[in-house]
Amino acid sequence: MADSLLNGIVINEILVDPNGAQNFDTDGNGTAEATDEYVELYNSSGDPIDISGLQLWDQGVGNWFTFPAGSILQPGAHALVITGVQPGGSLPTGGANDLAFDAGRGTALINNGGDNDTVYDPSNDQFIQATFNGDSLDDPTQGTGGYSGFSTTATRVGSGEDFGNDTDGLSLQRDGDGADTFTSDTPTPAATNICFANGTWLATPQGDRPISQLRVGDLVLTSDHGEQPIAWLFAKTWTPAEIAASPNLAAVLICKGALGVGMPSRDLRLSQQHRVLVQGIVAKRMFGTDQVLIPAKALLSLPGVMLDQPDTNVTYYHIMLERHEVVFSNGVPSESLFLGDQALHSIPQRALNEICKLLNVSRRNLGKSQGPISPARAFAKGKRAVRLVERHAKNNRALVERAEMRG
Repeated sequence: MADSLLNGIVINEILVDPNGAQNFDTDGNGTAEATDEYVELYNSSGDPIDISGLQLWDQGVGNWFTFPAGSILQPGAHALVITGVQPGGSLPTGGANDLAFDAGRGTALINNGGDNDTVYDPSNDQFIQATFNGDSLDDPTQGTGGYSGFSTTATRVGSGEDFGNDTDGLSLQRDGDGADTFTSDTPTPAATNICFANGTWLATPQGDRPISQLRVGDLVLTSDHGEQPIAWLFAKTWTPAEIAASPNLAAVLICKGALGVGMPSRDLRLSQQHRVLVQGIVAKRMFGTDQVLIPAKALLSLPGVMLDQPDTNVTYYHIMLERHEVVFSNGVPSESLFLGDQALHSIPQRALNEICKLLNVSRRNLGKSQGPISPARAFAKGKRAVRLVERHAKNNRALVERAEMRG
């Protein structure tokens, strides 16, 4: 069990060194700098927790941040503290309940060669610690180094946690929020640790909601089975430079109304292989069924559909339900995660292991037709998918009609 304060606050993620083969620009000012380092806390409990007054300590500089009054961390939410937002930058945004703070420093404080991150709770005179890169566990109550002024009567909760060794540009993070195992992976500042891009809104029983605010267990509306809970989700962020270097990462931008009246209801960005529903007589004549799913890149011949060349980071989200379903993204019927070859190649191994455990299926069988997830509709691929789009355009027919829920 993770060491925690206040019955649920754990150290969740640490970006030790933002500079490396994979630079990470936390504040988004265009440069990965030493001050882009951060520490993230997580509320692993089922209740809101007031983290006001909790202190972050470092052996080199002492008490470097105190959470301000009114800092309430909701269940499953994150509280990120970046060392220093630089000119032109801003705090990263996460979900609706996530918090982000600027410590306001102009220089780095985390020792890249190995260090302790200490969180102290003055109200209960307790602290938790995380170490990394082989650093030994400090005793801050002795006042050595930068711990001058630390409580001499404080007690450590747990025995300290070793987050392992970092890779420059990647963060040390729990292998799943609040988990007892650790990994080095793409930083996820103030966000849950692909196919819909940020800016997508999914239909839910409470109305359309930003995909960035959805969590496991939240309900979304489906075409076939009504309200369904999210079983698993995953997000990965790419920089403009990475997308420019790998054009296959560029999103397909579908402008408002490009697929028919109000379809989409606002600009929609999907990964190139993410499928949308095409419905009507043309599909019936070509495929023997009036509803098929085609990859977003097959739409590129249409006016108002193009590859997006972003000037800011793009985050892609995988949303998996119990079944492969047709959901509604910015009003467009489109697929939830289907574990085909494209998805299996884009999801990190540790995340695939999590899916295998969730579905109770071996890695060898994951995504195979005899596995637990079958296609919600027939797939139209390659030139035939492009031809389907061209025939709709030639006959001036709306490509996407509003699909009704059947559940």
